[in-house]
Amino acid sequence: MNFIIEKNELSSLTTIVYRAASNKNAIPVLSGLLLEVSLEKGLTMTATDMEIGIKASIPNIEVIEEGSALVNAHYFADFIKLLPDTAIEVKYNKDTARLDIYYGRSSGSINTYRDYDYPDLPLNKLECNFLLPQQILKEALKKTVFAAANSHFRQVFTGVLFDIVEDQVLKIIASDTHRLAYYTYKLENYEAEPFSFIIPIRSVNELLRLLDDSEEKINISIGENNVVFYKDDFILLSRLIEGQYPNYEQVIPESFSTSLNIKTDLLEKTLERAKTMPTDDKLKIQNVRLSFKEKEVIVHSYSEIMGEIEEVLEDIELEGENDLSIVFNTNYFLDVVKIMDNESDQVDIKLSGSLGPALIKNPQKENYIYVLVPLRTNN
Repeated sequence: MNFIIEKNELSSLTTIVYRAASNKNAIPVLSGLLLEVSLEKGLTMTATDMEIGIKASIPNIEVIEEGSALVNAHYFADFIKLLPDTAIEVKYNKDTARLDIYYGRSSGSINTYRDYDYPDLPLNKLECNFLLPQQILKEALKKTVFAAANSHFRQVFTGVLFDIVEDQVLKIIASDTHRLAYYTYKLENYEAEPFSFIIPIRSVNELLRLLDDSEEKINISIGENNVVFYKDDFILLSRLIEGQYPNYEQVIPESFSTSLNIKTDLLEKTLERAKTMPTDDKLKIQNVRLSFKEKEVIVHSYSEIMGEIEEVLEDIELEGENDLSIVFNTNYFLDVVKIMDNESDQVDIKLSGSLGPALIKNPQKENYIYVLVPLRTNN
């Protein structure tokens, strides 16, 4: 194997792929990055830890000799990233079993895995189940993945649910049982039966790094225990999380006692200041209390160690019951307000009492809602 490539091209491709490799030493080849060079495809890189796999190609290289080599993914990525911006020659030396890398008059060599049996990504029976514009998938995942649990005794809550229901509607859902993010999209030219699958948070975050904001479609294919997202220049394969996702529709409140419309940036800045109050031993979770009056909302955050903040928000529209108080996890509340601030000047907050779940949404959009369960406190 021998080829020449610009450093920026090599670094960009490596950055896309290498993170799928394992950073554990239990099975050495799974910490590897497979480089394959051919006249037909140029340079192709593959990495997998058997939970997630990424394969991507770049055609614009000078192929001197076709071939392949397997190197440590993380070391290779760190080294390539620090090379000067110049043409890079990469050559596999059969005598030393090293990958020699030349940049200007300098060079480096990286050991390769000699007798490796690198696992193929199971792509041989790839059939497209449905298509999504990249910008839609990217928006949906950005607006949901943060609501999933990093760890939970029910593993389904550590992933994002794709649920295709009747009338060709795709629902993308994430929840940690304290909050729920819910995105809907009407599929085009979809005729198969309804079905659902759950992918882990890590796979979602890696996919977000690969997607762009274009209308170009990405193919999504479901296997027995994995899902594949692919287009011409990359493939991402992820294992699926097994288990039945609970009925998420039943946690969405149907009636409300209070409706609040408020400027998004005003609320975001207020919550950012409230977040400066540290947690106490007694109150492990940062929280804010919203107390409603006839024409205003009082936002209060308290720390026994540090002090307290109380802000009065007057530029609001309030309907329904206006003599109530509700407590939210500050970070959970701020997460969705930041999303709203990117797309709307106003945010709607609908309450179903002091202890009932709140529904938060952009008043101009119907395809995304956020349900937040209030905290119970003794104060």
